[in-house]
Formats: sequence, C-alpha cells, structure tokens
Amino acid sequence: MKKLRIIFFSGKGGVGKTTTAAATALHAAALGYRTIVISTDPSHSLSDTFQINLTHSVQNIATNLDGIEIDAFHELDNNWGQIKDYLSSLIVTLGADDAIAGELAIIPGMDNVFSLLRIKEFYDSGNYEVLIIDMAPTGESLRLLSLPQIVSMALKITRYLEKYIVSPVIRPASKMSKSLRAVIAPENVTHSWELVLEKLLDMRRLFEHQSLTSTRIVLNPEKMVINESQRAWTYLNLFGMITDQIIINRVIPKDGLKGYFKDWQVTQQKYLKMIYDNFSPLPITEVPYLKDEVIGISRLSQLGKMIYEDRDPTDVFYSDKPIRIYSTKKEKIFAIKVPFIENNKIDVTTRGNELIIGIGNQMRSFVLPDSLSLLQTEGAEYNNGWLEIKFKKK
Repeated sequence: MKKLRIIFFSGKGGVGKTTTAAATALHAAALGYRTIVISTDPSHSLSDTFQINLTHSVQNIATNLDGIEIDAFHELDNNWGQIKDYLSSLIVTLGADDAIAGELAIIPGMDNVFSLLRIKEFYDSGNYEVLIIDMAPTGESLRLLSLPQIVSMALKITRYLEKYIVSPVIRPASKMSKSLRAVIAPENVTHSWELVLEKLLDMRRLFEHQSLTSTRIVLNPEKMVINESQRAWTYLNLFGMITDQIIINRVIPKDGLKGYFKDWQVTQQKYLKMIYDNFSPLPITEVPYLKDEVIGISRLSQLGKMIYEDRDPTDVFYSDKPIRIYSTKKEKIFAIKVPFIENNKIDVTTRGNELIIGIGNQMRSFVLPDSLSLLQTEGAEYNNGWLEIKFKKK
C-alpha cells in the first residue's frame, strides 16, 4: 500500500522554515516518493531556495519532485469571485463608496485559506504520495480552517434558510421588488458559498487525520522565537493537529567557539535547555549553523540527509497529543500530560495570556489561546497522568 503524507512546516519568519521544508521534500523524493512542495506563504521564497523560477503552476524540480508557489489572489478570485461580486454590489446598495466596496467584500485571511484549499486538490489527484507545505509564518490560515463547529453551523443555517425561507418565499417575492432583489443573494452565489464551506470542512477532516497529517515546527534558540513556537504548538493542539518534530536550526557548533560566537554559543545553550524542557516529549532535532548558505538542490540534499540521517522523513515521528483543550457544559479544560508526579507538588498560576505550571522545583509556561486567556482559572486536578486546569468566565 502506498504511503500518503501531508507535512506542514511552521515557524516564525526567518528561522529557516522554507529551507527545511525544501530539504525535506528533496530527501523524500530521493527515497522514491512522488513528492510536491507547496508554498502557501504570501512572501514566497521557494524559488530562491531551489534557485529555480517557480510560479503558480506546477513545475518539476528534480526526479520525483514538483513544486508550486500558490498565487493567493488567483485562488481567492477562483473561490470567492461570485460571492465577492454579490457582496460588493450589496455594500454599494447600502451606501458604501464603489471604490472600496471590493476590498470590504473580502474577509481578512481568506486569501491564505483558499491557498490551503489547493492542498486537498493535490491530495485528491492521486499524483503525489507526499505533500510538503511551506506555511505562512503566522499560521493564521490554519486558525481560520480550524473552526469545524462554526463552519458546520454556518452550512446548516445557510441550507435551512435557503430551503425554508429564501427559496420558497423571499426569492419569488424579490422578482416583484427591485429593492429586495438588490439584497437577496442569487442561487449561484448561495451555491458558491456552500461549496466554500464544504471545502473548508473537507480540509479540516484532512488536517485531523493523524496518520496522514502532521506539523513540524522550525525554530532558532532565541527567546522570541521560542515564545512564538510555543504559541504555535498550543494552537496546533487546540486545532487537533499533531506536531511530530521540533527542528532547532542554526545551532552554533562547538568548533565555532571563538570571539563573538563564543558569547552567542553560551546564550544558545541556555535557550536550548529551555526548548528541550518546554517541548518535551516531542522529538527534537538540532541542525548546526552551517558555514555557507543552503541554496540550490545540492546543498538542500545535504541538509536533508543531515536532518533525517537514516530516518524516513515521511514517517510520523510522534503521534500523541501532549496537550488537550476541550469544553464541558460548565467550563473549558486545558489538560497537559505530566505522568509520575504527586498532586500536592503542582502549582498553577496565570499572568496575562501565559499559564505557568510549577511541578516540584520545575516550572513550565504556556501561551494560552484567546479562548482561554479571557477566562479565569478555577483550580486544577490531576487525573490518570493528566493535569487538568479549569477555566470559567470572569
């Protein structure tokens, strides 16, 4: 049976995310997997990394490897065109200036979402076994796609209104009223809206398929980068997506301990310990700060071998969810897997959007998602190896 894998690469801008994604794609292709590397980052740099002029059309890069830099505006027009035209017309009818109506008809972030929707098209095509995704630095597109309940409810409401109110009553009445006709969405627009929602739900199911989809976080041993990576990991867990590897890029090697770099190496050692403490038990790989730029197929191939050694880069390296965020009828629960501890040695505090957990003489901090940071903690319980922190409205 052929292997099917979708691997996202996430990280703060400038950490080497694109380079790592490209090296992984080349390594997978070299092992015989039919692979495509896809950039959904609006500021594309895959072309610069491979030293090949990639466009919004699929192009061959090497044996078993294709690449594409998705044009977000092209995807937005293909998926949102009819809806945008209707909303623009409606906004003008309500009194807005025609010059800005087109901009107001575009929901912020939708261009990134539609870029991600291309992933399912490549998956469904059957042309590839491995999809490597170079994501936008912020990962906001994932956040928008990770709202299955809202999307599902929107789809149900749309279908209910169309079936029982709009189609039998309002749309026929609009034929006799010019004013009503100006605000009621035509059937083709309603159909386009339903297709968008269905695609979003399909993408969400694809993202949650744990044996198929995982994310790898690329970071540097620096405080701000670590903080953002923690936030990314928290949100990925919130969205039900597996993170199966942490890749620490640009680690200064011991043979570089001279002058200026000696101080940097000391600083990095402090942050390396923080990364291992905060991201355990995820598999962590260190990549040294190399002597020259990693650009072009030859250098990227070398980097891929360095990162994965004798491992298959398409394997799922870790499939457990160490953090869970879920709701009960009374409260929201932030749960973290922390086995082999005693309940009386746990201390939980919050500071702004940060959750701080002390266990014995060890401390760990988490950046809370917005859905929890606005709530107040109501105590914590330790059950079967899971520390469960309860949150309620203030």
